[in-house]
Amino acid sequence: MSPYDFYGYVTMSEQNNTQEKARSGFSRNKILLINGLAVGVAIICFVVVGVWIGPEGPFFDAPLRSLLTGLGLLGLACPPFTAGFMLQKKAAASPYFEEAFIRTGFHIIGFVCFFVGLICIGLSIYALIMRMLGKG
Repeated sequence: MSPYDFYGYVTMSEQNNTQEKARSGFSRNKILLINGLAVGVAIICFVVVGVWIGPEGPFFDAPLRSLLTGLGLLGLACPPFTAGFMLQKKAAASPYFEEAFIRTGFHIIGFVCFFVGLICIGLSIYALIMRMLGKG
């Protein structure tokens, strides 16, 4: 049986199933724990980079600084992604589009942090390879 009625509209039973599927997922405690751990790792990485490791030489030439900065940025990418997905689930049954703009903003912030973090980790691997080859 098709989820559409005679006029091409989605039937009420299919709309209710979509809303229930959108509401299932992680519990609130797991989401808070995952985001808390991600932000905690980010804070620790940035404190170690800022306080413990000295700023002598170019920043991305030191593999440990670059690796810790990348891990910190990956940790900072988790909460915007989570906020975007939570808004997506909340807005699944909403006819308004403003939530989509806010959700997109959270996703863009998360993607920027994620990709810059990956770039930092890639540069740290590159710096290690150059040191092993004796060119750095």
